[in-house]
Amino acid sequence: MKSISEIAKSIDLKSEDIETYGSYIAKITPSGLEKRFSPQKGKYIVVTAITPTSSGEGKTTVAIGLGMAMQRLGKKGIVTLRQPSLGPLFGIKGGGAGGGNSTLLPHEAVNLSLTGDNFRVTAAHNLLSSFIDNHVYRNSPLNIANDSIFWPRAVDINDRALREITVGAKEKGNGFPHPGRFVLTEASEVMAVLSLSASLKDMRERLGRIIAALNKNGKAVFSEDIKCAGAMAVLLKDALRPNMVQTSEGTPVFVHTGPFANIAPGISSIIADKLALSLADYVITEAGFGADLGFEKLIDIKCRTGDLYPDCAVIVCTVRSLKEHGGNPDGGIDEIKRGMAHLKKQIANVKIFRVPAVVTVNRYDNDTSDEILYIIKEVESMGIPSVSVTPWKDGGTGAIELGKIVEEICQYPASPAKSRHFLYELNMPVEEKINRIATTMYGAKCVEFSQPAIEKLQLIKKLGLNNLPVCMAKTQRSLSHDPKLLGAPKDFILPVEDIQIASGAGFIYPICGRIFPLPGLPAGPLGEDMDINTDTWEVRGL
Repeated sequence: MKSISEIAKSIDLKSEDIETYGSYIAKITPSGLEKRFSPQKGKYIVVTAITPTSSGEGKTTVAIGLGMAMQRLGKKGIVTLRQPSLGPLFGIKGGGAGGGNSTLLPHEAVNLSLTGDNFRVTAAHNLLSSFIDNHVYRNSPLNIANDSIFWPRAVDINDRALREITVGAKEKGNGFPHPGRFVLTEASEVMAVLSLSASLKDMRERLGRIIAALNKNGKAVFSEDIKCAGAMAVLLKDALRPNMVQTSEGTPVFVHTGPFANIAPGISSIIADKLALSLADYVITEAGFGADLGFEKLIDIKCRTGDLYPDCAVIVCTVRSLKEHGGNPDGGIDEIKRGMAHLKKQIANVKIFRVPAVVTVNRYDNDTSDEILYIIKEVESMGIPSVSVTPWKDGGTGAIELGKIVEEICQYPASPAKSRHFLYELNMPVEEKINRIATTMYGAKCVEFSQPAIEKLQLIKKLGLNNLPVCMAKTQRSLSHDPKLLGAPKDFILPVEDIQIASGAGFIYPICGRIFPLPGLPAGPLGEDMDINTDTWEVRGL
């Protein structure tokens, strides 16, 4: 690894622009953040994918490899990625720092909380929870209805036992006990506030707009009313500053804010992306899960909020994942042919936003040339360029051809940034926005709202929040709400069980089908295989 000061210097960041955490990690200082107001000079590249399967598609590995490829092509590149969550790290997914020769370094630090941003988010979130309960206990003039407390608690570990809880089971004070719940830290509204804030002032104002509960007259109680927003901002002031590390080939990387595009926006922060766009020729970021989830949210929420728009989309797939969408992950060309229906649907999803795209086949050692060639020819017959890449095995060299295609696409005279296109207008009724996402992006026939969801729609109208964008929460395993429906299902009914309000972050999120803001552990958690050598301090199994 190069020193982080050397990495900073390569993108014109001075010593006063970074605060070092040892030799290889830094945070951008407030003075360094001022550079994001410089004119944008970079092209904005978004790496998305088909709906993930158990095999994984390697979006992060491809994004890192593409960033390194741009460096090899003589361009200044910066990769902006989300910070991994401890929940999946010890659960079933594992780390989020890439792999092989396309890895973030130091990868253990990246996976294990880095500079502690996620802990700050957890603390700020739970501080508001404790303030709310204190108002209930003290029977304060806010007159909070303890059966209308929207604000959950947060934890950064997968723990299904905390999904529904009783708060103050043995407490004798006013309003106790009452029901409560936990969400994963990365699904917290505080994390979304961090991701979508344009500045410290903006973050402070957003924190104040969080609706914590309703009072006994049915009116909203904000965190500003509870007098907690200021203290939350104090806890989060350093978490608002992006972290900087490097790739395995010394390319600069900003790692900032959390994942989970199946529930939350699942984006790297607006601040990190805007800073990178002022410093680099090409900025490569990642949208979580498939294009139906992460890419749509990136456009309709992040880009709309942050005044951004992609110059190019990279759609990642693998041979094995297409086979799985075709019915058998161990099959052959026939399964790939059937799985192509899913890839074509995700390509169509990206096309809706008029962003030029390239399809990338992330190649594994056991893929055959015939399989790769078939996929590439099928995609090219749609008028879209396609190429196979090997970043895990070959690092930046394995993504050179992809880099050349991206560079060519970004030179197209008709830049999509000049004709931005969103899926819906903000002044549309909320139920119409939800229906448009479901029918257009997922292929649903229609949406079915439960009685609790209908009541939340009425509350949203009453609170004057109709103009907020929509952040859908559904399974990442299917275009539908049912993880068993692979391929490109059509004409299904999308059930909306509930709707949560995130007024501070600036969106509402419908809960579609059986989806939990706090995941559970699998039968064999990955954490079981992790340990440490107490003589050498070497971590094993991460």
